[in-house]
Amino acid sequence: MKLKPFFLMAVFFILLFSCSGGKNENQALKDRVISVHDEVMPEIGRLKSLQNKLREQGDSLEQVSAAAESHVQSLEAAAQSCETAYDGMFVWMRQFESDYEEMTEEETKSYLEEQLKKVEKVRDDIKSALSVSDSLLNVQI
Repeated sequence: MKLKPFFLMAVFFILLFSCSGGKNENQALKDRVISVHDEVMPEIGRLKSLQNKLREQGDSLEQVSAAAESHVQSLEAAAQSCETAYDGMFVWMRQFESDYEEMTEEETKSYLEEQLKKVEKVRDDIKSALSVSDSLLNVQI
């Protein structure tokens, strides 16, 4: 008879701790999403600056020589990549939801996994645009 209350308390604690595991997992997943965002968000200003420099250099080369046309096209493509990456960050930020009270643990996990994929793509686009832009701006024609 004394075992019954102990058994009920044990079941209660097992259920309590098993439910909190999903919240901890989802919090860790949310932290990863935010971490990826925080990794590249400081580069947003540099991205816009490089976009402007690429376009300026392209405009000046167009006036100087028709032989530089290929390089001008590369500069414009890189400037467009900067703009696309820049816009991608802000599109992602506008659609990101940080309140999950209306979602189940499984829905929250699924949502955060999807957001992680999206923000990783934004990060990759930004890093790629920065790398290509830096290399093109260092080319001497």
